[in-house]
Amino acid sequence: MTAWSIASFHFITGVCVLAAVRHMSNGLWRPIDRVNILFSLMCCCAAGMAWTQAQLYQTWAIEEYAALLKWNVSFALAFFIVMPWFTAAVTGRRYPRWSIAMTVIVTALLVLNLVQPSGAQLASIERIETKYMPWGEPISSPVGPLAPSFWIAITAALVVIGDSVLRFLATWARDKTGTNLMLVLSTTAYLAAGIEGILVRAQVIDFIHLGPFGFFLMVIAMSLTLSFRSRHNLLVSEQRFRALVEQSPFGIQVLAVDGETVQVNSAWERLWGINASDNTGAAHESLLPVIERAFLGHKGETHPMPRHGGQWIRSFVYPIKDPGGLVRNVIVMHEDVTEEKRAEDAARAVTAELSQVKHAVLQQERLRALGQMAGGIAHDINNAISPAAMYVETLLEQDKTLNPRTRERLGIVQQAIAAVVQTVARLREFCRPRESQSAREAVDLNHVVQQSVALTRARWQTMPQGKGIAIRTDVELAEGLPTIMGSESEIRDAVVNLIFNAVDAMPGGGTITLETRALRNGAIIEVRDTGCGMDEQTRRRCLEPFFSTKGELGNGLGLAMVYGMLKRHGGEIEIVSEEGRGTTLRLLFTSDSTSVERQPTTAPPPGASSRESIGVRILVADDDPMLLESLRAALEGDGHHVMTADDGQSAIDAFEAADKAGAPFAAVITDFVMPIVDGRKVSTAVNQMRPGTPVIMLTAWGNRVRAQDDTLPYVDHILAKPANLTELRNTLARLLPH
Repeated sequence: MTAWSIASFHFITGVCVLAAVRHMSNGLWRPIDRVNILFSLMCCCAAGMAWTQAQLYQTWAIEEYAALLKWNVSFALAFFIVMPWFTAAVTGRRYPRWSIAMTVIVTALLVLNLVQPSGAQLASIERIETKYMPWGEPISSPVGPLAPSFWIAITAALVVIGDSVLRFLATWARDKTGTNLMLVLSTTAYLAAGIEGILVRAQVIDFIHLGPFGFFLMVIAMSLTLSFRSRHNLLVSEQRFRALVEQSPFGIQVLAVDGETVQVNSAWERLWGINASDNTGAAHESLLPVIERAFLGHKGETHPMPRHGGQWIRSFVYPIKDPGGLVRNVIVMHEDVTEEKRAEDAARAVTAELSQVKHAVLQQERLRALGQMAGGIAHDINNAISPAAMYVETLLEQDKTLNPRTRERLGIVQQAIAAVVQTVARLREFCRPRESQSAREAVDLNHVVQQSVALTRARWQTMPQGKGIAIRTDVELAEGLPTIMGSESEIRDAVVNLIFNAVDAMPGGGTITLETRALRNGAIIEVRDTGCGMDEQTRRRCLEPFFSTKGELGNGLGLAMVYGMLKRHGGEIEIVSEEGRGTTLRLLFTSDSTSVERQPTTAPPPGASSRESIGVRILVADDDPMLLESLRAALEGDGHHVMTADDGQSAIDAFEAADKAGAPFAAVITDFVMPIVDGRKVSTAVNQMRPGTPVIMLTAWGNRVRAQDDTLPYVDHILAKPANLTELRNTLARLLPH
């Protein structure tokens, strides 16, 4: 045997070892690649088979030949153990469960081969014969009976090879790539070499065994297969990455270490309006600080930045590092956050409006609570001053012994009481609940203006005077002004609001003029001030809800409420203002909201008095002993017979006793609010015992209680406290029979 045959087999061994080392290093030094590791094991097995085969060809001793033969077969069986798992890893298909049993069989044959003296091929070696290569070189060839395990090993090998071939062919049918082509060629070569080896061992053909050459060809083919596979995977990965970059909604820009742009995607071009071919510069200058930090290994993010056309962009910057940890590139991702920014601005505006609404609601709650307090204060004041008012009026009318000086001082007291009564009346108007929109009444605009001026006196006179500021109010009321069908409280609130605005517009003082004028088809309330005025932009927006120039001191709802009131009344508003020259606001009520002139209330004839009813019996009920005593004294001074009761139940009992005794009362005067039994129950009991008996109710709530409504069906007249003696006399004269 020449050295060329041995050299060729050792060359095959070297190639297989190099292939094993190459693919093993690829599998271990990068994230573990299962395919490379399995292929490395197969290369090691192929190298072992080639080396042992080279030694067998030149070995003539039977014992040495048997040992080499066992190792040769062991490498082949190990190859077949690894091969199905390599096939499954390359083709990407799961290995069937029945093939796992085949792996167990091959593994058992490997163990059996290592235990038997001659191995799994031959039962024993009888002798070594000399045979020749096709080109004439002599080789050693054993002669002996085949081992029973030989056919099992051959069958297992053929099953493994056949399964691998079928898998590779299926892969080739699905994906005709260079990788799958090399897989098919390598397995076909190995199958041919395996069949040739089986025929030689079974002594079917008398030819030299070329198995190691088949292994060599297969290793080379599979090595090329993996190279094709790596290139194909790299190409697929690049295509996937490119598609991901191009289809990304983010504008992506890759920068080199010198800051120049390396690559951009189409979204970036659309976002910045620049073509990639025209872009040779660096990133946007506002991103330079973040990019410099990225080249130091830190990722960053920018706040939304405005661009032309109302566009907002937010950028993310990430460093791209090599395996050594050095930053080679920086990737900048730009996101269009215009819609998000608009949504945030809208949400912020809504939040601000909600905050203003909350503030307005709190203000309304405070006003409601203040109104309730004002109503209670007005009630208590009316009760407290009623006896004083009654006594003073009685003394001035009935006591003729008073000297002029005393009479003058009592007159001053009476004027002071009248001023208190007016103040209380304003408090009652302040706390009076607003009528619903459907409730309409005839409204005297002159009366509304006068009420508004009186209600706001503290705001435009007392409070500014405490700061050394003088504000004067002029009222110019037109005669013969038509009445308006509407809500008096709403119109009054609107005028009060305009007066407050006028005061705020004159921090240094000035004049507020309120004027009413009649039109051919309506009426006007005009409020003028000499304040700072408004510029054109403020004038256009002043009616918008929540628009205010007062900062935290205003909620921007005043003029909006005035405008809403006018719309409900079918009216219009005119605003004339010039910065630095004051403001004029006109509330126009058209003919749709006017009605006929208010009918004057019929007063009793001048000569009517209580003299015609002198001597009548009157029952007076009130829980305030001072008021009770003052009423008794005043009525007895007019010649009436008065009986008093300090609560409602006592009044009912007294009326019942008098009625049964045949001396009924001609009239009943009762307080509205009394403990346990109030004036409502007293009037009901009086009507049940003697229908038609006049009932006069005294109340400190003023106009908030109306006679002949659903809750007071048996009350003939209501007098507001403090009761006026003249009004009480006229009421008795009207209700009592002559």
